[in-house]
Amino acid sequence: MGAAASVAIVIINMIRMEFDISSGRMLLLVLIDIALVVTPLCILASGKIDRNFIARVGCIALAALVLCVNLFVSTSLNDVQGFIVDATGPDMQGIVEYNIIAKRSAGIELQTKNIVRAGVQRDDTNKKAVERETQKYISASFDDYDNISVMITAMEDDYLDIAVVSSAMLDIYAESFPDVRDNVRVLKTFKAGTEKPNTEKTKVDVSKPFSIYISGIDVYGDIDQVARSDSNMLVLIDPEHYNIMVVSTPRDYYLQLPGTVGYKDKLAHAGVYGTDMSRRTLEELYEIEIDYQVRINFDTIINLVDSMGGINVENPVAFEIWGNSYKEGLVYLTGYYALEYSRARKGLKDGDLARGENQQRVIEAIVHEITKPEVVIHYKDILDALDGTIRFNIPMGVISQLFSRQISLGGEWTISKMAATGTPASRPTYSMGDQELSVILPDEASLEEIRETIRQFMKG
Repeated sequence: MGAAASVAIVIINMIRMEFDISSGRMLLLVLIDIALVVTPLCILASGKIDRNFIARVGCIALAALVLCVNLFVSTSLNDVQGFIVDATGPDMQGIVEYNIIAKRSAGIELQTKNIVRAGVQRDDTNKKAVERETQKYISASFDDYDNISVMITAMEDDYLDIAVVSSAMLDIYAESFPDVRDNVRVLKTFKAGTEKPNTEKTKVDVSKPFSIYISGIDVYGDIDQVARSDSNMLVLIDPEHYNIMVVSTPRDYYLQLPGTVGYKDKLAHAGVYGTDMSRRTLEELYEIEIDYQVRINFDTIINLVDSMGGINVENPVAFEIWGNSYKEGLVYLTGYYALEYSRARKGLKDGDLARGENQQRVIEAIVHEITKPEVVIHYKDILDALDGTIRFNIPMGVISQLFSRQISLGGEWTISKMAATGTPASRPTYSMGDQELSVILPDEASLEEIRETIRQFMKG
């Protein structure tokens, strides 16, 4: 009876998680599972083997084996469901970390009783919340500024006492002006904004092509913090024909961010305004409506690759970066080195463009490893490795149906790659104002080729 109950529990869990068990090998597996329980039960119930001890023990042993297997499957399904629920929780990109900063030589303290002159960014969607939160720590009158560069200049010229800027924006500024860390003090760090529920549409027909935007933010730790999008991958999946296409876009691509006016900006800087801004930027660039988005960080790559025992990457050109050498040919990478390999650009001839190609190779290697049948044995290690390091809005039904479809129909996946190209240049940016930064001017011919390929791919 326990074995029979275990079969029912597994089937109920599969239906609840929207697995497709109506055809193919998935249906066959379910029918075999049922048969392995029903057959010994029928034999035992018939009473024909009451005097056959070996046959009776054999039937009981078979039922016990089925019970153990089904309990393992049921536990695995619950683990996967719990992981998906946690990873598809509320979209936290509305919560942003801010810093109250002041010129170090000014001697400004939070305890001052005087009203200080404070600067905030004019188009910050959390501006009112930032002003209210700042008032908890210091009395201030606020002026609006276009960007962090103008605010810090105003502080240096003593027009401002303090500036309230996001941590991500301060990191961007420090990348161009490292001495800012010496010249200003962080008086207080706080978080402001509103948690945004996940209201994305759900698309569950996995027999048709769909698209996923993978945003890799350039931080360790908290996956919900706002940061630059270091990696921007558009992944197109055609389950019907077992095709995957990966499109990479350089982080320095110079684009107009949706809803902004004036200067264009780096694609990486779009991440400072939330994953939605990055996604919308790519949608406009490639003229596609992206179905789902995934947010990962440095820890995601390290933990995932290590949980699979490493990956093998075909490296086209030998290079050195950060004291490590990567030979030409097949290279075995553990988690840390997979991250380093995918982030390298200064040691590569084509810089940011070559980095995008390396990131594609890492993704291809991960897909190759994670689609191996034996990965099921290590599923718990993979889930534990990804816990707290990934966010996505892919519905449970899409993941379950894609998985069950692969089991039912089988098939080898083909991965193709495309990369947007351009010309290195220096330009002012929306985030940093008149200060010119290194950017990549898009090559329209390469973009049009990618757009046309996407259009044809999405037709199946």
